[in-house]
Amino acid sequence: MRYVRSPLSISSVLFSVLTLFLVSCSPDVTGNSEIAAPISGATDSGNGIKKSAMDVNKYPVTKTVCDPFGDDPDPRSNQGLKADLWWLEPGMARQRSVAGMIANGKKSDRNLFFTKLNVPTRMFDLGFANETGETVKSDDGKTLIEYFALRFSSILRLAPTQKPALYEFAILSDDGAILKMRGSDGVYTTTVDNDGDHPTRLGCGSTPMQLGAETEIPMTIEYYQGPRYHISMIVLMREYKPDRADNLNGKDPACGLTGNSTWFDPNNSSTPKQAYKDLLARGWMPLSQDNYGLPNTALFNPCKDGVAPIISGFSVLERLNDGFIVTWTTDIPATSQLVATDSTGFQTVTTSDNILRTSHQVRITGLRANEMYRLLGVSISETYGRTLSPEITSQTDF
Repeated sequence: MRYVRSPLSISSVLFSVLTLFLVSCSPDVTGNSEIAAPISGATDSGNGIKKSAMDVNKYPVTKTVCDPFGDDPDPRSNQGLKADLWWLEPGMARQRSVAGMIANGKKSDRNLFFTKLNVPTRMFDLGFANETGETVKSDDGKTLIEYFALRFSSILRLAPTQKPALYEFAILSDDGAILKMRGSDGVYTTTVDNDGDHPTRLGCGSTPMQLGAETEIPMTIEYYQGPRYHISMIVLMREYKPDRADNLNGKDPACGLTGNSTWFDPNNSSTPKQAYKDLLARGWMPLSQDNYGLPNTALFNPCKDGVAPIISGFSVLERLNDGFIVTWTTDIPATSQLVATDSTGFQTVTTSDNILRTSHQVRITGLRANEMYRLLGVSISETYGRTLSPEITSQTDF
């Protein structure tokens, strides 16, 4: 009897060999998890005093930016991405790449947290506002809406609905973006390079990754925003199948396709266009919230969605020549902090003792005499639900 080997059989053999090769090279992290340990509840300090399990001073509301691209918060303390921000100082030459912005820009002291990165092409002119509503500004006082860079840090993992398999990755971005993953040797290597100054473009990776149910891969996503006004940032993944009938030279036929009106309609609530719908039909999907684990170096996500206290009776008890004593109450135990903002926008925030209480009295000092200040109370519950009081204005004593 004569046996004939079909092309499908050859393809299956090649795919099996490729799978074994990629599994041996894939940065499949094992051992202790690098995702931050989940935190919730309170710690008992004795005498009936309970303290927040999360140090609210670690990420003060005056320097914390939560999901500035409009994503919803998540109730988990160890989910999401932490980002650093750079911008160009006055007089510096404009940059045209992620690397240029990070190397030559000024690093912000703000802490930015994101639930996920799924930003369809849209107009971006609101800037980055911290939790008190103050926008991040460059040194010359301009709200940042162009020429800045973000470096996101997170841990890639499979969502519960995704099966273990080889996965390929791509990025839709305006302007440049680079996805890097850490290998077993501890070195971060580029998985997707979509860098440069360009409208929304699909950049595709060249090496698929083997992901299992327990796989955790530390990764960074570097994003560059050039000239205003469009912004787009979506990281995509799909199961790798080298014999896809619609592939072109081994890649998705849309790799490199560019245009701010190609993928979404930025003037119509970022409505998906046919090119994006076709991507989804070919198996691509944006990374979901479940794909992002917060690195343990960040400790916890201060933007988690907890039960927020209700603040009432916020008022100035006493005016001092260098500050104020302010009181308020909350309906559930929560921490106490006070923010004072002067006429220039400079903000001073008190240090919290992290004790959870319903009756709050905070003294703030170090302010200028005979000066008008905007005052804001901040209370954070044991589940990290945050509430800011109504703002009041008061003048320090002579």
